[in-house]
Amino acid sequence: MKRGRLVQKEHYFCPWNAAIMYGDGYGNIITGCYHSCSIDKARYLSAQELKEILVRFKTRMENGDYDCVDHLSPLLTKGESRHIEDRILAEQQERERCERQKRQERLKKAAALIAKYPDEESLLAIYYGEKDCVLDEGGIILFDPASQRNVVGAEKFSYNDYLDVQFASLGKKHRPYFADCFFNAVMSHFKGQIEKVKPKHICFKRIFISGMYTDGTMFDGKEDHVWMDKSGFEEYNVGDSVSFGAEVYRYVKTGNGKLIDYGLRNPTGLQKIEAYELPSDDELIMQEVEQLICETCFLSEQCNRNYCTMDPKKKRLLKQEMFRVIKAQTDKETQK
Repeated sequence: MKRGRLVQKEHYFCPWNAAIMYGDGYGNIITGCYHSCSIDKARYLSAQELKEILVRFKTRMENGDYDCVDHLSPLLTKGESRHIEDRILAEQQERERCERQKRQERLKKAAALIAKYPDEESLLAIYYGEKDCVLDEGGIILFDPASQRNVVGAEKFSYNDYLDVQFASLGKKHRPYFADCFFNAVMSHFKGQIEKVKPKHICFKRIFISGMYTDGTMFDGKEDHVWMDKSGFEEYNVGDSVSFGAEVYRYVKTGNGKLIDYGLRNPTGLQKIEAYELPSDDELIMQEVEQLICETCFLSEQCNRNYCTMDPKKKRLLKQEMFRVIKAQTDKETQK
């Protein structure tokens, strides 16, 4: 039994319209199934009850009971209505019982993690083993066991080990722009200058990131000293600037304990480009400031993004103040 929200009908008189089922004060007979469908209640009725209700509805139609809809008597008897509500309540109680049982099972399986991370008990009680992604303080936790297969270095981890390394990574230093690409971007492109070449790997002094969020908003960022597999870059040398696409992936880094970080692999569309200066940190901050000012401006809905209507002096002072605040916060995070 499915709701009729998207079902187009030639008439409004349906036995599962809430106004017809329950009478005056319920639903809206004029809007028909679009706003007033109660067919989901029909699944709580037996086959015999359904047959009796449909026969009753047909009889009322033939008798002209619905010729005037100013007053509607309920199609369901009081007993049928009570049976529906009783069965809904029983279903809800069974669902709650099953959830309590699952919660206890999750807590039992996650006992070692709870002992190590007691503040995460409520989170583990709800999401342990589930196919969910949760934004926690300091980062994102992927609870889906299948997501572990895509983490380089976690191939031999148990599920608890996988969650452990994610919890340990919360609030720790990582590559934020690569993480942003991994979780939020639908498109990303990279540019960088090769700093080192090893037999199996290369290192970019800095990679400039240009990406697009799911809502079409563009963003820029940068990551310093990025190592990648040499495959695909064999023809490039130290000092070459390269433009390319790549897959952002998660891996377990082990330099100072096991933590989750983000890298690039499987480069595509490699193209050597002219040497150029990548935007400095200050320039990237100023780009962020410009974007924030545009997004929060009270004139944004009237602005065509080609000519700014904000008072130039006020905008200049605002940019300077915002730059100082973001710069101070960025420097503080870098020193952690």
